[in-house]
Amino acid sequence: MPQHYHLHGLRIRSASDHPAVDRMLRRTLRYKGAEATAGADAADLMLDFSLERAASAIPDAARHLGDSEHGDIGVWTTDDRMFLRRGDAMVSLHPASGRAEAALAPDLLAAHATQRRDPLFYLITFSLVILLRYRGWFALHTAALARDGRGLLLVAQSDSGKSTATLHLVRHGWHYLSDDTVLLRPVGSRVQAHSFRRNFCVDPDATAHFPELAGHDWPPSLSDATKWQVDVEKIYPGQFSPTCTPHLLVLPEIADAPESHVEPVDAKVALAQLIDQGALFLTPDRSIANRHLDLFGQLIDQTRTYRLHAGRDLLEDDRAIHALLAPLLDPNTAPD
Repeated sequence: MPQHYHLHGLRIRSASDHPAVDRMLRRTLRYKGAEATAGADAADLMLDFSLERAASAIPDAARHLGDSEHGDIGVWTTDDRMFLRRGDAMVSLHPASGRAEAALAPDLLAAHATQRRDPLFYLITFSLVILLRYRGWFALHTAALARDGRGLLLVAQSDSGKSTATLHLVRHGWHYLSDDTVLLRPVGSRVQAHSFRRNFCVDPDATAHFPELAGHDWPPSLSDATKWQVDVEKIYPGQFSPTCTPHLLVLPEIADAPESHVEPVDAKVALAQLIDQGALFLTPDRSIANRHLDLFGQLIDQTRTYRLHAGRDLLEDDRAIHALLAPLLDPNTAPD
């Protein structure tokens, strides 16, 4: 039975011929912030994932773009289509029409039940991310917060401490969009960030520094089954924000030092990090890629950019990261 969702005003329709696949479609879309809604005749995006459909061969003329960091998924492109392949499973994407058609394999469901990083979850997520780009929404791997109406993006790869830093800042009254991913889009002369994963993905060991996480029956995270899927609203109610206008762009990296510090970085360094964490290689269409790069340039122009060298004090001192970053968002010192 097809399901219908809204995500930041976009209409999404999902369908499958297998209960386990249908369940993962629903869970993934909710995980990414989509809200179930009544059926509609038309949809902006369509995800059709079938276990019965026979997989077609990737065309000989298709160009291999690369492989994903998670999920062991290869990506190919032709002039008007893209393909995601993981083993015998394949997704055929029609970006212009907003449609993804998947032919899955039984071994994918077995992996879905046993692997740390579920390949079915990532096939659905990558399909959604690619289709969204052709509707003007660009995913970025970043934590996002806001304070006094001004937004902060912490742009870094996985396991770099984004969730820990975000939890510390939320403790001190910051509002959060996500600890991992947002959608960017231009609105007038500004780039706005929109939440693309509301719940946090947190290592259970974090209870040593955040005892408030203990005592809850958190389910495993869809993106990494070794971590918890934490509903931050239950711990810090009223601090979720669905959108913000970024004013500060911070590139964190873990440093073997007792104290943390920040230093300005130039536009080229910031752009390289955005390209890497924005997975620009998933945008082979030149016109869409140009819009993607223009968006990054606009984001850099409207923000102050820093490197955060994260020392041991960020874990030992609850106020350390707040004390470092809050002054950089001060409207009297940060540029508009």
